[in-house]
Amino acid sequence: MVDKHFLDSIGQLFREKNYNQVILMIEQNIKINHRTPELLNLCGVSRLLKENNSKDDIISALNDFEIYYQKSNKNFQKIEAVCNFIATCVTNAQKFKEIIPYFKKAQKIYEDCDEKIGFNEKLYASGADLFKYTLNHNKNRKLLKKLIDNNTKNKIIACAYGYMSNYTYDWGVKEYFEYSKKLKNFFPKYNVKNINEINYKQNEKIRVGFVSKDFISNHSVTWLTKKTVQYFNKSKFQTYGISLTDDTFLKGSSLELKKNFDNWLDLSRLQNQEIVTKLQEERIDILIDLMGLFHADRIEIFNSRVSPIQISWMGYPNTVGFSTIDYLISDKNLIKKNEEEFHSEKILKIPNIYTCHSGFNFKRNFFDSPANKNKYITFGSYNNFLKISDEVVEVWSSILKKVKKSKLILKSSLNVNNESILEKFKSYGVHNSIVFLGKQDVEEHLKSYKEIDIALDTFPYTGVVTTFEALWSGVPVVVMKGFNMNSRIGESILKNANLKSLVSSDKEDYIKKVLEYSTNLKKLLNLRSNIYENILKTPLFDSKKFSTDFQNKLLDLYESNKFKLWK
Repeated sequence: MVDKHFLDSIGQLFREKNYNQVILMIEQNIKINHRTPELLNLCGVSRLLKENNSKDDIISALNDFEIYYQKSNKNFQKIEAVCNFIATCVTNAQKFKEIIPYFKKAQKIYEDCDEKIGFNEKLYASGADLFKYTLNHNKNRKLLKKLIDNNTKNKIIACAYGYMSNYTYDWGVKEYFEYSKKLKNFFPKYNVKNINEINYKQNEKIRVGFVSKDFISNHSVTWLTKKTVQYFNKSKFQTYGISLTDDTFLKGSSLELKKNFDNWLDLSRLQNQEIVTKLQEERIDILIDLMGLFHADRIEIFNSRVSPIQISWMGYPNTVGFSTIDYLISDKNLIKKNEEEFHSEKILKIPNIYTCHSGFNFKRNFFDSPANKNKYITFGSYNNFLKISDEVVEVWSSILKKVKKSKLILKSSLNVNNESILEKFKSYGVHNSIVFLGKQDVEEHLKSYKEIDIALDTFPYTGVVTTFEALWSGVPVVVMKGFNMNSRIGESILKNANLKSLVSSDKEDYIKKVLEYSTNLKKLLNLRSNIYENILKTPLFDSKKFSTDFQNKLLDLYESNKFKLWK
């Protein structure tokens, strides 16, 4: 029996945020086998909250939560233990790779809890998060659907069900649109001034605001935005970078991006209502969202009429479902004319391609195909592992079997359990052909492309920045045709790169195209040389032309709307 005075003492220490002392008192006074479920949880949480916690602290916390689960007799405690265990894995896997093996244990205790308790919103939401990071799309979406069917009010769950559906073939354009129409109901409307009450005529130039939570170190959004903004016509436009992430995270391409804006607003510490008010005070004429459903906590800013013209671009390549987002920027390859009705936004098609890469300042060098020295073909994909669908694993495994001695290099920006990927390839018997790379700085990352003969794109969620990078490096990329905007981006990139021959129509064609170059090194070398020599001359890296096209679309919108809205 634990002394009441002792419990009161550690409770007070916890409230005072003296977490080290909480841990010390528990460990010195009560053997682990004698700790109550409450003390185990308190100790685990304290390890997570203490300053400068270490890998050992995190692992100890996981052990605390596991025993907490085993000792608990009450359902709410079991659920809390499971959720804490999963959250600890998900939160710390990026920081400590030693945490990644604990995902298997997380799955085991989650499934045990589900079997004993059944549906519980908190439990299922945590389970969905677990299966996202262990790359089990089917279980992830099954749990999210169960939550939606049980009328969850949770906007994070609602967004997750939407964006995770982009990683599968389950929904066509129409099915996704029907779901997206419900999304606005999960978000509040903020107190805003009527557009007609704001004197936009005071603006000497057209004020364009780009809103993102991803203006962080070398994020893909920064590479696809910084030169577009740099080339804006200063006599016509005044640009605003509206960052919803603390400026302390700025470095590399994000710092360069910040310098290219006329105005930079770090609004990361403000609540959404405060942000909406601030944006209206700044009299932003055109407000552009670069986040979409990936940031449920901030996208709701666009669920109110903050600016006369509101646009979705690039950060999330699908409809958001808000009637207050007027336009979705696309191109002729991404959304077919007969599909436009299945988007809440009007489709605004930029000439050539819907986005453009800013390129790199590093010196480019042509690299011979590594197969010449290796005597085997090396494939590669640096796409986020969430994009490696079961269909992708099937096709890539077939290629690895057909191309003898071949290797496949994988690297992910999302630090998930490599074992989860490896298990999928193991079922096809090609796991020994997989090579994993860890995170690298930008220059080393680009240099690593010289180890790849042919890059393999994912589907249905295609690569974007990774495809630009590979082509910039002179590495060919084989892609798959898609069925909506999100799944056609690879196709649009290659068409704009004059590389239609690398766009496959189906799985069999994908394999055929890869084999065509894998078995003919002379043809492969000629292709690599052609890409290296010509890729910078294509719309993919012509930032000045793209920015001009982009600005012209904004000017057209401004002129067609100003008399109606700028009263």
